[in-house]
Amino acid sequence: MTTPLQLDAYCVDRFEVIALDGFKQARGSVELAIDVEPKHLTKSDDSLAHQLALDVRFAPKGRGSAPYRGRIAGRAFFHVADDLDEEATARFVLVNGSAILLGLLRAHIAQATALGRWGPLLLPPVNLIEAFATSAEASDSAGADDTERRTGSKPRVR
Repeated sequence: MTTPLQLDAYCVDRFEVIALDGFKQARGSVELAIDVEPKHLTKSDDSLAHQLALDVRFAPKGRGSAPYRGRIAGRAFFHVADDLDEEATARFVLVNGSAILLGLLRAHIAQATALGRWGPLLLPPVNLIEAFATSAEASDSAGADDTERRTGSKPRVR
């Protein structure tokens, strides 16, 4: 069984990883602070085409608590089935689509750091629903217009 959400393509817009001095490898678990800035856009001439962009920044939570800091930004292009209602479309795109894109971006970080001096770093799971909600609140309080809003409310790209 296939999903009504299909990934057409994805790309990485920005990729930066820095190996840090002072990481205490014997310390145990890696502790990262992660910030995710999501964007959701639809094409003005095709309501079934969606674009998700995630800008993920990561750094040690405390001094010496992680081997790397960095940032990866990427975007994914999806199509949804035309038989979905608006609520189901939003759920598939925001929840499933974001999880797909974050998984792809996490894999890039893991692969690149596998050759680094501290070995591979696998970013921990992130609450993307919370990230979209936080982004929506920030956009609403800043008074952003609909073409720039970083929310799940399907702003239009022209």
